[in-house]
Amino acid sequence: MMYLKKKSIAIASLVLLIAIAFVINYNYQNGINKNTSSKNSLNSQLMDNSKVSNSSSTNDQSEAATTLSNGLFASYRQDRDINRSRSLEALQEIVNNKNTSQETRDEAQKQIIKLTETNQKELILENLIKAKGFQDAIVLIDNNTANVIVQADKLSAQEVAKIQDVVSQQTGFPLDNIKIMNRMN
Repeated sequence: MMYLKKKSIAIASLVLLIAIAFVINYNYQNGINKNTSSKNSLNSQLMDNSKVSNSSSTNDQSEAATTLSNGLFASYRQDRDINRSRSLEALQEIVNNKNTSQETRDEAQKQIIKLTETNQKELILENLIKAKGFQDAIVLIDNNTANVIVQADKLSAQEVAKIQDVVSQQTGFPLDNIKIMNRMN
């Protein structure tokens, strides 16, 4: 009975993870198309605006830098999702293989559940950090450590403390296991 509950939870988690990956991929693909067209228009605007005024050119350059930075965060997310998908596929093959021992299958199912829970924590933390006023953030959780990359020119000690507090509350990790970095615009 307990085995069926675990299996149901694992399957439901996988379906949820696949749906999340699909949405992220769809948004990423749409973002690339928009970014490509906006980069082309930004380049032409930069050339036109350089004739008009220097201050409007500075605004366009900061917009281009923001677009590039957003692309980096999307790239980080895509890489993370691809690696997770590969890991989940490999674990699912172990679970579905009839020649695999029951002990190995059970361990693979535990790993699937752990990966799904980790993914959910990362998504929740990213949204909570954005809610604290940051433009974008990516969270990578592995081996009882959390690495957080925040889109900001620089972080004050107070901002770092806010992020550490949120991550620590959600994960239970000690502050020493939470690494915070900023990525400039």
